[in-house]
Amino acid sequence: MEANLSKIEGTQFRVLSLNQIKKIHLTTLEVLERTGVRIKCQEALDLLQKAGCKIESEVVHFPPHLVEWAINSAPSQVLLSDRLGDKKLALGGHNSYFGLGPTLLNMIDPETGKRRPFKKEDTANAAKVADALPNIDWVMGLGTISDVPPQYSDRFEFEAMVKNTSKPIVIWNYTKEGLKDTMEMASAVVGGKENLLKRPFIAAYSEPISPLTGDRAATEKLLLAAEYGIPIIHTPCIQSGASGPVTLAGELVSANAENLSSLVMAQLKRKGVPFLIGGVLTIMDMRDAQMSYGAPELSLALSGFTDIAHYYGVPTWGTAGCSDSKLPDEQAAVEATFSCLFSMFSGANLVHDVGYLESGKTGALEMIVMVDEILGYIKRIDRGIEVNEETLAVDVIKEVGPGGDFLTHPHTLRNFRKELWEPDLSDRQTWSKWVEGGKKRMQDRIREKIQHILKTHTPAPLSSQAEEKIQEVINRLNDKS
Repeated sequence: MEANLSKIEGTQFRVLSLNQIKKIHLTTLEVLERTGVRIKCQEALDLLQKAGCKIESEVVHFPPHLVEWAINSAPSQVLLSDRLGDKKLALGGHNSYFGLGPTLLNMIDPETGKRRPFKKEDTANAAKVADALPNIDWVMGLGTISDVPPQYSDRFEFEAMVKNTSKPIVIWNYTKEGLKDTMEMASAVVGGKENLLKRPFIAAYSEPISPLTGDRAATEKLLLAAEYGIPIIHTPCIQSGASGPVTLAGELVSANAENLSSLVMAQLKRKGVPFLIGGVLTIMDMRDAQMSYGAPELSLALSGFTDIAHYYGVPTWGTAGCSDSKLPDEQAAVEATFSCLFSMFSGANLVHDVGYLESGKTGALEMIVMVDEILGYIKRIDRGIEVNEETLAVDVIKEVGPGGDFLTHPHTLRNFRKELWEPDLSDRQTWSKWVEGGKKRMQDRIREKIQHILKTHTPAPLSSQAEEKIQEVINRLNDKS
């Protein structure tokens, strides 16, 4: 039996050995060539046929050399700025950044605590809360807005996000027309399309259909995003035992084939366009057919997929900070912690789905705030132990000597803030002080923090020109509906 390689470099590790990665890669090439991928977009079929692919009734068979060419054509690093033009996320290597997810249908109301359909104000509130939190690095819309015209809710989602955060945004449009509208609004925010492409603050998300299918709408969006030249996330949402093999190695092969087929199309459309590999690789719970976001297999498979992407030298898309629990409770904390821990230590770059509950059906601001605290804890561990002359403190130890104290020494004052993580929500008080403060549970402290952010936090404002252009697009959509 082959042992998996755990390579410790600080706090980094690998799930797959180099030999295992190569086997998965070669098997993926075999699947792409022999089985193929069904592509339901004529523009993509034309590109692929011209590139030498064999096509039979929309099923495309990819020659291995073309796949290798696409991998080598993709950049090894992707830079995302915020909407103010400051570079924020260097996607590549083992840099990890955490953000929200999309498309939830329900929301735990922050006022009543009751589950209800997702509204536009939920996207706005989630973006504002994420904007204020130090460990949430970027934003997605969190849910599918129910109180606007449904065919245009993706554009209303972007409006709500961009007005309530300056952090980088991952967009998910339903159609290529929706992507065009969002590009129009995003270009206005930064003073033109040329500025947007120089320092993108958005990345375009879409998905193939597992197993091994590129539907027309998603593939059209993929090609349009490539034409624009903005960073592309086109990754599978695959369930082991349902839309993928029940074995994790087989799930990795199938998901990798979907990813690499999409990468080929993107690079054929525009060689060198930024592209992220990854996805949601989880299981179907065989007892009730639910897709499990809290399963240990999700963390294991995604860490393995991250290993494969690192082998290719392509930035990665991950999943963490989510749970199958119906509420942001103890189960949610445990499942979110392990998924964040695995994502951070495996070096997934852009990690989404913070705030997810109920197996990807419901969101909660409480979950976002709780995961922010979890991430602060994990990021401190990930930073490791710095060993140098200052931190070894040999002269300080000599000065203090046996029986002395370090509390009053200048070395402590000089170093404690950068060395020691200070929790914002976790309680470290004495019992008496905790009682005097009202015996607040973690849930109480989380709710208080949410209300404080919503009442006091003011995101950086948009320019008046950007506000006008965004409103022009929204008015146009309202007139159509």
